[in-house]
Amino acid sequence: MVWICHFTNAEMQSMLTLWKRGDEFASWIPNLLKGFEGRTDIEVHVIAPHDYLKRTTKLTVRNIRYYFIAYGIPLWHRHWPRFFTFDIYSDFIFFRREIRNIINEIHPDLIHLMGAENAHYSSSIFDFKKDYPILITIQGFISQFKGEFNLPSWFKNRIHVEEKILKTFKYFCGEQDSSTYISTVNSHHVFFRLYYPVNEVLVSKTKDTGKKYDCIYFGTLSKLKGTEDFIRAIAEIKSTKSDVKACIVGGGDANPFRELARDLKCENNIEFAGFAKSQKELFEYVKSSRIFLAPPYYERLSSTIREAMFLKVPIVAYATGGIPYINEFDENIYLVETGDYKEMALKTLWLLQDEQRRDRLAEKAYHYCINEFSLKVNSERIISAYHTILGGNIKQKTS
Repeated sequence: MVWICHFTNAEMQSMLTLWKRGDEFASWIPNLLKGFEGRTDIEVHVIAPHDYLKRTTKLTVRNIRYYFIAYGIPLWHRHWPRFFTFDIYSDFIFFRREIRNIINEIHPDLIHLMGAENAHYSSSIFDFKKDYPILITIQGFISQFKGEFNLPSWFKNRIHVEEKILKTFKYFCGEQDSSTYISTVNSHHVFFRLYYPVNEVLVSKTKDTGKKYDCIYFGTLSKLKGTEDFIRAIAEIKSTKSDVKACIVGGGDANPFRELARDLKCENNIEFAGFAKSQKELFEYVKSSRIFLAPPYYERLSSTIREAMFLKVPIVAYATGGIPYINEFDENIYLVETGDYKEMALKTLWLLQDEQRRDRLAEKAYHYCINEFSLKVNSERIISAYHTILGGNIKQKTS
């Protein structure tokens, strides 16, 4: 099997020759790969672009074969400047050529694309639609923002590529609500339920050293991700609990959100911690918090929610996208209508005022995610999807 994706972490960067190192991202990819490292019945090849890589590099790590492709301006391998996006104009020709060469060498049973929304690598999948079975994992939908005004050309290109993928291919997987979205453009698709697992080993090593924060937000700083609503909810909570302490962890421009906090007179109640450079650092922030608030306006079912559940931090969330599926059979998290930050503040206060209620909600969520979001469950879901697509005809792994 070939996975086409994009990620990096400290382990991989330590084995690559780079112009400079970067922050970890897309941790869900290596988390999921752990479920295939010990298998003898399947061979997984991972193809990924990598920023600031001096040359295309092949690695074998714990039975997984990696092909990291130097991405960007040829020879120099830096990003194309915004004023001359040759990669977009050329339909990512250099990266697609590298992938074709690798695929021709491997000749896999199936190609598994992780994410349709990132055109710089997902556009390569069209080169193989006639030659290989294709499975697409949904990581999110960039086309949700199609109606926004003044979108830059590179963003419009991402939307175009994603929509074409959704219309063209048959097999998809991800959280269940994604199938509803795909149905609007492709009524004949086949969908498999799948959730990216969290780093369960790191979760187990993250100790509770005491609660420093009442509430935490972690993720990209963005109005659509709910950063503003988090701040508004904290301001509402402050009117009842003047000493509420909150934390915002995430990358992005914090200045407009600091300004909002000042306007709402809760700037002294919120710590802006910046981007967490590793999962370990992030998990420590989350574990030191009593409640995780998740107020996104566009969402499938984010890894942040799954991570908080595994870390046994109770959640109050907007009922956006695929999030309500968590409560399909029981109330495992508190849900409020999307945009209702006042109700979010009210339910958060209920939890802050009742430690036993917090503990009960956190325990229920934890047991749910073990059965639904664990590595073991979801690696087997992928294998089952492969067998279904191929009719059980998977070549045995060779040495």
